[in-house]
Order: sequence, then structure tokens, then C-alpha cells
Amino acid sequence: MKFTITLPGSIRSKKNSKRIYARGKFKTVLPSKAYCAWEKEARHFATGMLRGLLEAPFGGPIKNVKVTAYYKGQQPDLSGVLESAADALEGIVWTDDKNIMAWDGSRLHHDLKNPRTDIEIEI
Repeated sequence: MKFTITLPGSIRSKKNSKRIYARGKFKTVLPSKAYCAWEKEARHFATGMLRGLLEAPFGGPIKNVKVTAYYKGQQPDLSGVLESAADALEGIVWTDDKNIMAWDGSRLHHDLKNPRTDIEIEI
């Protein structure tokens, strides 16, 4: 089975954008607010696109995931983009992103007019 999800807007890298959250003497590192907003929108959009296609997240091995990110601003780090896509779709498309066997064909492209992320999934 093969299908594609298109997420609108420029993808945010989870890896390169962090913030420190302090509560008293305890500190923790969290993703940036921009990443959190992007992930929330991406999860909402993906859930709507997959309604009726998948009954539940796939728990077995994923043959390949190809991410083509069309970004608007500064070029993101490809490994960060892959991590962001994997984490955003965890629990919606797959149960755990460790089940992804390959990321073959993933690319970054600059697109000022139509930033988006195409994610082609082969189960």
C-alpha cells in the first residue's frame, strides 16, 4: 500500500529549535513554540486526510518514507526535517517511527510561493 500526505506550510525542524523551560530549580529542554504550532497543525491536517484510509496507526515495518519539503525561508537541516515528519505522524500513520526501514528519495526544495511537505509512505 502506498499513499501521500501533503502538509501545508514550511516544515519546522524539531532538532535545531529548542527552548529551555525552567520551573524553580528544575530545567528542561522543549521544542520551540514554532515547532509545537507546526506539529499541532500537521497532526490535525494528517488526521483529516487519512480519515477512512487507515483504521488505526500501522504497527509493522514501514518499507519507505519519502519526504519532499518545500520550504519558504532559510534551508532547514534534512535530518531535522525527517525527525519532525516522523514525530508528527507518530500515532496517526505509524505506532512508532523506529519501524521506518528507509527514507529513500527525501529532498529539500526552496519554494517561496507554495511551501509544503509531501510525505509518500509505502507500507
